[in-house]
Amino acid sequence: SLALIPVPDVPVVPEPLRGRYVAHVRIAFTGDAEEGERLVAPLRAVAPRLLDTLTEMPYTASAAIHNDPPTPMPWYADVAMLDELAESDVPTILKTVGPDAPVMCIVELRHLGGALARRQGAPNAVGHRDARYMLYVLSPLVGPFTPETVRPVHRRLFDALAPRTTGRFVNFMGIGENAGAEQVRSAFDPEDHARLVRLKAVHDPANTFRANYNLEPGTPGSR
Repeated sequence: SLALIPVPDVPVVPEPLRGRYVAHVRIAFTGDAEEGERLVAPLRAVAPRLLDTLTEMPYTASAAIHNDPPTPMPWYADVAMLDELAESDVPTILKTVGPDAPVMCIVELRHLGGALARRQGAPNAVGHRDARYMLYVLSPLVGPFTPETVRPVHRRLFDALAPRTTGRFVNFMGIGENAGAEQVRSAFDPEDHARLVRLKAVHDPANTFRANYNLEPGTPGSR
C-alpha cells in the first residue's frame, strides 16, 4: 500500500520526517529475503528515501509495518473499493485531499488482488473481491478539525470517484453517518447481504448484537 501523510513538526516524530508531506510505501512479502530484496529494488530506485525500515520480521510483528500511533485518537474516515484507478484520478486525489487540502487528510491506497480475489473453499460474505484498489481517507479530529469541517472534503473525493467505486470494505468503514444501514449494505454483494439478514432474523431477531456495523434482522425466507 501507499500512504500520503502530512507529518506534524513535533519532537516525537523522527527528524527526517518532521513537517514533511510523506509518501509511505508499505510492503509485505512472504518469500525469502533475497527474492524480496530483488522485488523492492525498483521501488527503492524511484526517489531518495527519507527512512528505510524494511526488514525481516515474524508475522506476529506485521502490524508494525504501518507504524500507526500506539494510542487512540478521535478521527473521521471513509473508504471506497475501486474497480480501477486511472492516471487522471491521481491529480483529483492530490488536489482534494493532498498537501493543500483545507483539513488534515491521511490517504492510503491499497493494491488488492491475490488471495483476496480468489473465491475458493466454502461460500463466505467477503464483498467486492474483484476490486483492484482500496482507497481510505482518515482525518484526525484535533484542533480546529471537526466532523463538520472534514466531511465536505472527504465527500468531494468520494463523489469524484463514484464511477469507479464498487462499494465499501467493512474493516475500514468510518463511524456515525459513515456506518449507517446503506453504508453497511454497500460492503457486501447483494445476495450475501440478503443471506446475512435472513440469518440475523433466525439467530438474533431482537438485534441484541447491534453495537457494530449493524445488519438489522430481515424476514426469514425473504431476499
